[in-house]
Amino acid sequence: MGYSTGNIIVTTLHVICAILSVGGVAFLRFVALPFSESLSDEEKQRFQLTLRKRFVPILHTSFLLLILTGIHHITRLIREGMTIPTPLIVKIVLALIIIFIGIALTIPKGFEGLKNKKKSWLSFNLLLATIVVYLGISVTHG
Repeated sequence: MGYSTGNIIVTTLHVICAILSVGGVAFLRFVALPFSESLSDEEKQRFQLTLRKRFVPILHTSFLLLILTGIHHITRLIREGMTIPTPLIVKIVLALIIIFIGIALTIPKGFEGLKNKKKSWLSFNLLLATIVVYLGISVTHG
């Protein structure tokens, strides 16, 4: 396929950001949220605030870099005259949905309906992420 060192670096960054964001969501859903339910309201607020302060910048930066590296990959495909396969288009749409839900759940104000069902939306995002990973692998190895 003839990937340049630059393309390999961009792909590595893309994968690392996906790992950080998906792993972070899994940690929130299966570790942090269940743990916080055992805390008093005051402790729970302090825990969630500290967690948000540390994790949200990592998550949002990962989202931004995923978008930028994804744009790099798409423009490279287009420049090389390749057609964009349908599974890749589905992957992109699902990834954008994941990013939207992730941002909606982590911004300070708004989207209270989603935030009230945080566990369900985090689980849904993990399901979508599983599909995105599958599609990404199938596109590159198909």
